[in-house]
Amino acid sequence: MLVAAIAAVLLGASSPATAVPWDGVAPYVDSGRSTTGLQQLVWTPTDTSGIDPAYAAGRLAAEPTPGLGQVYAHTNHAVHYKSDAACADARAAISAADAAYTLAAWCFDGNDETSNRWLPQSVTSSQDAEQAPGYSAGGDEVVGVWRQEASSDDIARCPGLPADTARSAGLRATFLQRPYTDGTHGGYRHVLLVVPGASNGDGLTFGPVCDVHGGGVSWYGPYLFVAKHGSGVLVFDTRRTYLVPDDGACGPDHAAPTPNDVGQVTDPSGGSQLCAAGYRYVMFEVGSFHTTPSGCSTTPSALTADLCFSSISLQRSDDSLVTTEYRGTADMTASGAPVRIVNWPTATLVDRITTGSTAPVSASRLAATNLEGIQGVVARPDPAGSGHPEYFLARTVPGGHGSQLWFERDGDGVCASRGTFVDDTESMAYWLDSGGSAHLWTFTEYANRRMLVRVYTSEYNDPPSGCPTQ
Repeated sequence: MLVAAIAAVLLGASSPATAVPWDGVAPYVDSGRSTTGLQQLVWTPTDTSGIDPAYAAGRLAAEPTPGLGQVYAHTNHAVHYKSDAACADARAAISAADAAYTLAAWCFDGNDETSNRWLPQSVTSSQDAEQAPGYSAGGDEVVGVWRQEASSDDIARCPGLPADTARSAGLRATFLQRPYTDGTHGGYRHVLLVVPGASNGDGLTFGPVCDVHGGGVSWYGPYLFVAKHGSGVLVFDTRRTYLVPDDGACGPDHAAPTPNDVGQVTDPSGGSQLCAAGYRYVMFEVGSFHTTPSGCSTTPSALTADLCFSSISLQRSDDSLVTTEYRGTADMTASGAPVRIVNWPTATLVDRITTGSTAPVSASRLAATNLEGIQGVVARPDPAGSGHPEYFLARTVPGGHGSQLWFERDGDGVCASRGTFVDDTESMAYWLDSGGSAHLWTFTEYANRRMLVRVYTSEYNDPPSGCPTQ
């Protein structure tokens, strides 16, 4: 969940002309806004020149080749279906929605369930990935991105980062074989996301992804697009996934690694080895998209200014990334512009990655909403040929663990509908099952209440009784 600390860091200085109203009764989504004047995205590649030599020299390895195949072949954790005894505590996070709707959910293994040192933030799937023409993910998979809280024992790997649990000292991606509802345990494995550095006299260096919340992710083709709240989108290449040799003994003098042993770790003999804080696999960033002009504010004074990136999903009908902003109650009151929901064409984004072009990428759609606390949005522009775009919006309710899932068919004259939802929802991803039924994936965030959740969209898209017209 995005927190007030992030908002405080990123507040803009300009004064809004008017506040954005939110009364919990008359939420709206207005999808007909012009993108003229909206900030654009510019591609900046990351220096990856040291990766291939490191692999050739054996400082990185693979089982048997780089990429995700080795990760799925060596899963080392399992999720458990909601009815399993292992989920007894976690079920509290889904109980209200589970009673009202058809809901599937799974809890996690060990510390992944019981600790808040790592917090799940965002979700995507192989179905998203395979929307890219000609790309095969190799199976049905779900992917989550988690952030590591910045604590006193891990911040040395992120110089200058304070010990503040609202800040982050790393990101990891969890690759999970799609779980089933028959009690079969789904296998998964974590991969540390890393940023390559310029090679030094000892070869490749790399570091963790520091001070990035990871509130949104979409897997499209071979790329993972990860939200960077203050400036845009980070891009990781799933083909650049490698094994770290001696992953459990890559600390100083080949001891067990600490959380700060990420990148080159020197031993007393003067040599060094690569290490990933005990993670067996790393995936490399290959570049990022940053806004031009730069600027992010949770209290923007104009619709086109100071865009922030809190969550990401994939809109399949036109293959676009959908980015959304999170704002709390105080942000909404102080803002002069509504929350922005922005579509970015994936074909253009991928072109910039593959060609290296720095030509700015313009948004293809812009919608505005007055919903506060948005954690995730799934957009369907015109699924029934009605001419009315549809939106599913998950939001957290201030002051507690509660969440809501709203559905809005823009321009149909009927108010948005609100459905009972799981606690502490995070971002969402869209999924179609083999029978053609649509689902949404999400995470519940916190320890001992942490679950991967799937719900039917059809159970959330009816207006409430007595719903007023807009």
